[in-house]
Amino acid sequence: SKNMKYKNILFISHSPSLNTIKLSNHICMKAKRLNPNISLICLNPFETNVNSFNSIDGVIISTTENFGYMAGATKDFFDRCYEDLREITAGLPVFYYVRAGLDGQGSQIAINKILKGLKWKQVLPPLILKGKWQNNFIQKVEDQSLAFVNGIEMGIY
Repeated sequence: SKNMKYKNILFISHSPSLNTIKLSNHICMKAKRLNPNISLICLNPFETNVNSFNSIDGVIISTTENFGYMAGATKDFFDRCYEDLREITAGLPVFYYVRAGLDGQGSQIAINKILKGLKWKQVLPPLILKGKWQNNFIQKVEDQSLAFVNGIEMGIY
């Protein structure tokens, strides 16, 4: 590519409700608008496979929490791809957020274990959006996601 700084970020987003769709769409549009040197590839967990990670510089994962655990769709992605990714993606910068009806604890523990096994690098603490839907959820996710995207672009992470 002409511009060597051009970076690709994979956004694996499980958005089963209107509010989580709003959240994901907001991130997809905002990142593209604010950072022209970034290509944000937005996929749901079922569309995501090992080939989705070709020339990826960072990953954002979004999941809901169901029954105190990450969503089945998100777990399905990890189940299918874990072994193959472990070989080829060590050190990959990652940021994730959980839309949690409960406290988010179960999802966080499970995802952290998986990310550690993959040897991915959590460059920002996970964002746990707890309890009843609040409008500031969008702002929180935007702030963290853009910090992540800009950090990837500048080569900080």
